[in-house]
Order: sequence, then C-alpha cells, then structure tokens
Amino acid sequence: MSHIAGTRQGVFESTLAAVEEQIRNGIWRPGDRLPPLQKLSEELNVGISTLREVLRILENRDVITIEQGRGTFIRTDLAATHALTPELTSTSLQELFEARRLLEPELAYLAAQRGFMDEIRDIDRAATEMSRLIERRQNFHQVDVKFHHLIAQAAHNEMLFRMFQSIEAQFHQGRSFTNMIPGMIEKAAHYHLIIADALCQRNAQQAKSLMQSHVEDMRSYVLGNASVNEGTTKR
Repeated sequence: MSHIAGTRQGVFESTLAAVEEQIRNGIWRPGDRLPPLQKLSEELNVGISTLREVLRILENRDVITIEQGRGTFIRTDLAATHALTPELTSTSLQELFEARRLLEPELAYLAAQRGFMDEIRDIDRAATEMSRLIERRQNFHQVDVKFHHLIAQAAHNEMLFRMFQSIEAQFHQGRSFTNMIPGMIEKAAHYHLIIADALCQRNAQQAKSLMQSHVEDMRSYVLGNASVNEGTTKR
C-alpha cells in the first residue's frame, strides 16, 4: 500500500471512529438528523467523499438510515443493538447503582456541609457547562463525570472518596446506556443544576435528597433498557 493510500485509509478510519464516538456519547441520538453533508464535513475536517463512504458503512451496519430528500438519521433502534458486554451485565449494573445509591447522596450531604466555596463554585460551573454542551450538541461526557468527582472530593472524607474512586470505571461504562435513552441526558443535566444549587445554598438535606432522586431515576431507566437489550441479544 502506498503512503498516500495509507493516509487515506487512516483518515477514513479516524472519521468513522469520530462519528461512532459522537453516537456512543449521546451527542447524536436515535431519531436525530445529522447535519447536512457540507456542514458535517467541515465539523469533522474531512473531505465529502470520505464522509460519504463513512456514512455508507454506517448505513450498512444499521447505525444510520439515509432517506432521500429528508436527510441522514440515527436509527431509532440503535439502543437495542447496543449489547451488554461480559464486563457490564444487567447484574453488575444493578450492583453499581446499589453502590451509587448508598454512596453518592451521603457525599452530596457532606459536600454541602464541608465543601470550600471554591469547590462549590467548581461544582456549579461543571453543572452549567454540562447543560451548555448538551444544548450545543457537543461532547459533555468528561464534565458529567467531573461533576460527580468534584462532589466526592468536596465531601472531605478520604475513605468515602476512595470508595467512590473504586466504582468510577464502572460509572463511565454505565454512561453508555444513559446516553442512548431519549430524554435522560437532559434530565441528568437538570438534576446537576438543582443539586449544585442546593450545594450553593448549603442545604445538605436537599442536596442528599436530590442526589438520591437522580441516582434512582437513572437506575430505573438504565436497568429497564439494559434488561431489554440483554434479552434481545440472547434471542
């Protein structure tokens, strides 16, 4: 393979990976229409011919559907094709949310009581930034995780912080299900804002209650969808 051919293949593969990542991260979700070809090529900084080939591959994989005269859409059943991995089963998700339900409300409670003002401001900024990124259809994953991490730090309990760190990897994996459930990203962003507001007001009980509701809300939706997907893949 020539150097030029190899470069083209590399551009194709990186573009394909970039589009798939946007979908996995919930930037583009089932039912969403992708930007026009010219705009999308500019956003991804890639030629239109390469982008067309990427979209053709994704259509063959049933990730997107291209409708003449209407545009390119993320398939509405994409969540159903997102199978649980051996490392992330419905059972392990259940255990993850049980751990989060016990741990995170207490962290929020302590953060409201013990967090320094600059820590509380950082939490508030993270909540606001997540909402802004979601509105702009930009990647919000890191700031989402950061929000919960900052609260764990602001609780100023080293033992509880280490416990939180022990589940952070699974926390990231669980996001792959949340991102594909319609409306859940916006709901999570709203919870972040009102939790941050409770922290700013030093209302420990409200911060705890809101975090409980946030985790429980996500648990019911994510586990419901995960069990459906797992059952689909076994048939």
